[in-house]
Amino acid sequence: MNKEIVRLSGPVMIGMLSHTMIQIVDTAMVGRLGIAQLAAVGLGSLFLHVTVLAFGSLGVGTQAITARRHGEKRFDEYPRIALNTFALALAVGIPVSIAGGFLTPWIFPKLAADPAVVRDGIAYMSIRFSGLFCVIAMMALGGFAYGAARVKIDMIVSVAVNGCHILLNYLLIFGHAGFPRLEVRGAAIASVISTGLGVLFYLSLVRFRILGRLPASLPRARLSRPLMARIIRISGPRAVQSMTIAGFLIFLSLIGRIGVGELAISNIIIKAFDFSFMIGLSIGTASAALVGRSLGERNPALAARYGWHSVAIGSLVMGIIGASFVFFPREIMGVFTSDLAAIEKGAVPFRLLGAFQFIDAVGIILSRTLQGVGGTLYVMIAEMACMGGVLIPFSYASVEIFHAGLLVTWCAIYLYIVCFAGAMAWKFREGGWKRIEI
Repeated sequence: MNKEIVRLSGPVMIGMLSHTMIQIVDTAMVGRLGIAQLAAVGLGSLFLHVTVLAFGSLGVGTQAITARRHGEKRFDEYPRIALNTFALALAVGIPVSIAGGFLTPWIFPKLAADPAVVRDGIAYMSIRFSGLFCVIAMMALGGFAYGAARVKIDMIVSVAVNGCHILLNYLLIFGHAGFPRLEVRGAAIASVISTGLGVLFYLSLVRFRILGRLPASLPRARLSRPLMARIIRISGPRAVQSMTIAGFLIFLSLIGRIGVGELAISNIIIKAFDFSFMIGLSIGTASAALVGRSLGERNPALAARYGWHSVAIGSLVMGIIGASFVFFPREIMGVFTSDLAAIEKGAVPFRLLGAFQFIDAVGIILSRTLQGVGGTLYVMIAEMACMGGVLIPFSYASVEIFHAGLLVTWCAIYLYIVCFAGAMAWKFREGGWKRIEI
């Protein structure tokens, strides 16, 4: 069982870690431009991340349906699922891209007060929004590939896209090889070009490596309102839940009131944490596929074992990564910035975040597993409760009422991790998710 979890999560992990690597490279390159640019790109990236998670949540519903059909051996449904999820992604993503570009000059000044951070943040986020529909489409296609247990497709696309992104970053941020020096604008343009190429590559692989291997006698796939509605119904709570991640934006905005240096180093801590988070998310994605497939095979006991074994593997791996945060915080943060004063401020909060990684694994993996079997409503409610009842009030009180420093404010994150992990463990153990029909 553990071998199957590792086999399936391995390619997912490589794909997701390549996304984390590009964020790390992005941050390291932009960090060489200055603290203000680093803070601007950090805030802009987080806002875009929230937006993508909300509207890219179509992939969650797509994976749940595809994995269930995979377990039922109803492979003839694949073309219809792929067509409808891609159509939905474009229908949602294109208006979001257009609206986001127009609203960025109004949104970003709400996130930061420093004029230099606002100026560079608006430039970065406006450009990034123009290609956001491609990211949403890739996430929808990724949900289909994960559900069909063809995880290597996402790995291949992710590595190719992020390799292209790194090259374009190098050329456009600093102006190498005759290209103009565009700084934060260059980082944004690199993202847009690479994801545009990525969605075309993804479509070709899905067409030829999944759908092209089905019998030619299958009827032509058509758009289906009931199927789209089912994808939206399952994905809807995940979309709402993603909006609660705006709590992290509030958290960073509050830290920005302590100081620009504290905001910049907090962005670095979050970027480094993304490496551990993506490990947990990849194991959770594999767990969701295996648990969903087992339910399709009418074997809920096997499904539960897959879930708990995934948690054990994830806690071990994320705990080891967390140990590196504990023992080498300055060395890791030094990759992103040479500002020794900022690094010293972030050393203890980063160490403590590392100590909580084995607990964080429980919440990350089980939340993704529950979403993958259709339990998106409970995960949404739990995250909203932890965000609105723990993270935001605690961080607000730390900064605005007690005027505390960076370490005390970061304690809000540690408390949130414990509460969310407990809520996910209780629900998975309770077992109501075994009776969800898709």
